[in-house]
Amino acid sequence: MTTQQQDLVFFDDNSLLSDKIITPENRELHIITHAEGTQPAWLINSLIETCLIGTANSVNRDLVRTASPRASVTYVSFLHPKEFVFKSCRKQGLDLECTNDFFFVDCFSELFSKQIVTPEDSKAQIDALFSGIIKQIHSNSRGSHVVVVDSPELLLSATNLSSNDLIHHLQRVNQDCNSMIVVSNIDDALIDMGSVTPADPVYRITDFFVKLHHKSSLNVNLSPLSTGKAKDITGCLTVSKGALPPRASVRVLQKEYVFHVSKESNVKIFFR
Repeated sequence: MTTQQQDLVFFDDNSLLSDKIITPENRELHIITHAEGTQPAWLINSLIETCLIGTANSVNRDLVRTASPRASVTYVSFLHPKEFVFKSCRKQGLDLECTNDFFFVDCFSELFSKQIVTPEDSKAQIDALFSGIIKQIHSNSRGSHVVVVDSPELLLSATNLSSNDLIHHLQRVNQDCNSMIVVSNIDDALIDMGSVTPADPVYRITDFFVKLHHKSSLNVNLSPLSTGKAKDITGCLTVSKGALPPRASVRVLQKEYVFHVSKESNVKIFFR
């Protein structure tokens, strides 16, 4: 591991999300996976920041502020309420209250009390849920548009939805934005390549995980250290190419980093 702090970049133009990726003609899929102890809120916040104002001050000091938003952002969360996301971004210096180009779709609050009331027979309700999400994306679209979908795999563990149906819904969302970032938990308890029972949520989540990665152009994985916890290291971050190359003339920089996130949400990144 190098001791000099590094800037985090995903593409060969020194960016986290390249201008070439978020152009109106593109429909890119990016995946962020994480495990216990490596929550990716700081990374999601940085991606939101670079879309809205150009910078990503916590992780890349070379990016410069833009006069206008590079892309509007819609955040679809199955894991957190709006207040959590706004507070988390404020800790990293981004005030979402001050922008008209960030939109939050709450798929967490009242998900199973109002939107999906019969999880054992959920197909029509989930169809309606995603139709509502797409309708909001349409109404929010202003030029280039990035959509973050946080923890959609929760639908596989809590309902009878199939992995193929979930991927279908996400592809519908992807067709209505220029870049979609899917954030997914891949804890050991959720992923088992040996699972063979389709009714088992672990089988469906594993199947979803594998099939989704066959459709992405960028994969980012946050994982704990294989040697266990360290005082000054939170985990490893691996950047790799997806199965599909980016449609734009830009290249994914495959690298491996280690990172540390302090209690004050300060982030330090080093080459591994």
